[in-house]
Amino acid sequence: MFAKRSQNIIDKFNSEDILRISKGANFFGQESIGSRQIRGNGVLILTSDELYFEMWVPKNRICRIQIRDILKIETTKWHLKKTKSRMLLKVVFTNKQGETDSGAWLVSDLNQWVYTLQGMIDRK
Repeated sequence: MFAKRSQNIIDKFNSEDILRISKGANFFGQESIGSRQIRGNGVLILTSDELYFEMWVPKNRICRIQIRDILKIETTKWHLKKTKSRMLLKVVFTNKQGETDSGAWLVSDLNQWVYTLQGMIDRK
């Protein structure tokens, strides 16, 4: 259903730069924005420089986290009082205002995302 939209998002990147990708990742929101934001599906892309998420709808809902700003990787069942009773990928990072922030996603290959991201932050 959202195959074309997913491809448009992926096409923003050079395919050689993409380390991991999750089409249909479910974003549970960004902590600093608060619990009233909508949860939504989209594409989560990891490159050597950033973690990028863009929702299918609305098209302007984008979350970009620089790898250098990631403080830790966690898993949790809840984020911003929302759950799907499955473990989520939670990324704790320093936002543009210099404050600690977090975002969480439901991804199908959670263990691989955690392993890859943890390895990247351990090397920085």
